[in-house]
Amino acid sequence: MHEMGIGEKGLETAKKHKREGNKPNLRNEGQKVIMQVENLSKTYTQGKIPVHALRCACITVRKGELLAIMGPSGSGKSTLLALIGTLEKATEGKIILDGTDLTSVPEKLLPGVRREKIGFIFQHYNLIPTLSALENVELAMRFSGVPKKERKERAKALLDDLGLGDRLNHKPTELSGGEQQRVSIARALANRPALILADEPTGEVDSKTRDSIVRTFKELSEKGQTILVVTHDPEVAKECSRVLRITDGVIKDY
Repeated sequence: MHEMGIGEKGLETAKKHKREGNKPNLRNEGQKVIMQVENLSKTYTQGKIPVHALRCACITVRKGELLAIMGPSGSGKSTLLALIGTLEKATEGKIILDGTDLTSVPEKLLPGVRREKIGFIFQHYNLIPTLSALENVELAMRFSGVPKKERKERAKALLDDLGLGDRLNHKPTELSGGEQQRVSIARALANRPALILADEPTGEVDSKTRDSIVRTFKELSEKGQTILVVTHDPEVAKECSRVLRITDGVIKDY
C-alpha cells in the first residue's frame, strides 16, 4: 500500500528541509560524500487523487556512515528505499550515488548499475533454499562478470569474515536465522557496492542475534562501507551514526 499524502503543515516542513537539506554529523565531515539526494519526491495517483508518498527529500550521506531510517507504517520510508534502490522512479529530484545520477540512468541499464553500486539486505533473507551459503554469495557475482575462481575466493573470504567459515556448504534450512542474515550480508557485500540498503534486517531475529548483526554493521561502517538501515527498533537506531525520521512523507534529521 502506498504512503498517505501530507497536509499543509507537512508541506511547509518539507519546503524547509528542501532549503536546508539533511546534513551528516560533524564527525563525518572529513569523509567523501557518497550519495546526494536532491529534492526527491514521489507522487502516486489513486483514481484522480494525487498521493504524496515522499516530498522534497534532501539528504547528504558520507562514505562510511551507518544511517538509520525510522518512521511509522505509511510514512514514506519504504518509498525512499525503493527510490534509492532504483526499484521505483522518482516523480521529481535526483539521487547521485558514487558519481552516478541514478534518476537519469536508462531503464535497460538499471540492473547493471544496481548490481555494481547497491547491495540489498532483506528482513526475510531471500536466500535460494537449494543453494549452499557459499553458492548464494557466489550467485550475486555471476552477472557482474566476476570469474568463477575469484567468485569462490571472494565469497569464502566474506563468509569467513562474518564467522561462517565452517558453514560454507550448509543450505539455508540448516542455518539459524542469524546465520542466514549473515549470509545475506555477505551476498550484499559481494560486488563491493558503494551503498548497502538494509530493510528491517533484524526484524526476524532475537535480541542477541540483533546485537550481533548491528555489531557487524558497525564494523563494516568503520571500514568505510556505507549502510542505510530501515528499522522500527530504537535499539538498532541508537547504534547508528545518524537517524532520519520520516513522517507523512517528510524527512527530519536527528
